[in-house]
Amino acid sequence: MTANAPEGISAELARWSLGRIGLARARSDRARVSRVASIDQTHNLVFHLQRRGQLTMICGDEAVTAGVGDIVIADDSKPYAIDISERNDCLILQVPAAMLGAELSPAGFHGQLLSGRDPNVAFLKHMLEGLWSEREMFDEIEESVDGVVASAARIACNRQTRPSQQDVVPQSPVKYALNNLGDPALSTATISQATGLGARAVQKAFARHTALTPTAFIAERRLGQAAELLAHDRNQSITDIAFEVGFSDSAFFSRCFRRRFGVPPSQWRGKIAAN
Repeated sequence: MTANAPEGISAELARWSLGRIGLARARSDRARVSRVASIDQTHNLVFHLQRRGQLTMICGDEAVTAGVGDIVIADDSKPYAIDISERNDCLILQVPAAMLGAELSPAGFHGQLLSGRDPNVAFLKHMLEGLWSEREMFDEIEESVDGVVASAARIACNRQTRPSQQDVVPQSPVKYALNNLGDPALSTATISQATGLGARAVQKAFARHTALTPTAFIAERRLGQAAELLAHDRNQSITDIAFEVGFSDSAFFSRCFRRRFGVPPSQWRGKIAAN
């Protein structure tokens, strides 16, 4: 694997294994990562779950882009490249192809996008995030649980095929925003592009359903999520929480949080802990 990135890039990769499967979290600024075909005897499918930003996988002449909540799959016996957006956060699940069942052809899933709107994909997402966030406790869990994770991955794969343009049903602007709050690029323009609606139509939809502008609605929901995480997630720093909910600047997040709740994030967390 090789990375093409600007000098001084900020990046972090942490790995964890459970039985025969591997799980990793990659956080990085904008970069391109290229991977040659694996020559190992173990043939794996690699599931890239987007938690923040976007990831575009290039397989030969084809490319597929995953947004927040989506999963894109790579077959490690084939070469591919990944373009990573700014402030990117991705969970990576590696599963031996043999664990996914004989009925599933790994070759057919190289470059496959699994939509986060599918409840089976959402279930796999929550399972992976739960395992990762509690991995220190789960170091003592039975390694046979790896089969449960592989089963969830197999179900997500079996329920999805690569969508054609005519099969894609546009989401409502508000629903799209809710499903992509963690993407720092989320805006009226990106919602308009994703839903096929004009900017004015997007603004009217938000006014009708939320009585807010798109910008105000996004900020309100992000700050609400941040308040919940500060209250209940003691493992993440304030900066990590800011990035997780979609802010790309922790100082700006702190100012917005204080305007909304009357106290800075650190004081909010301390007040909740004291209660």
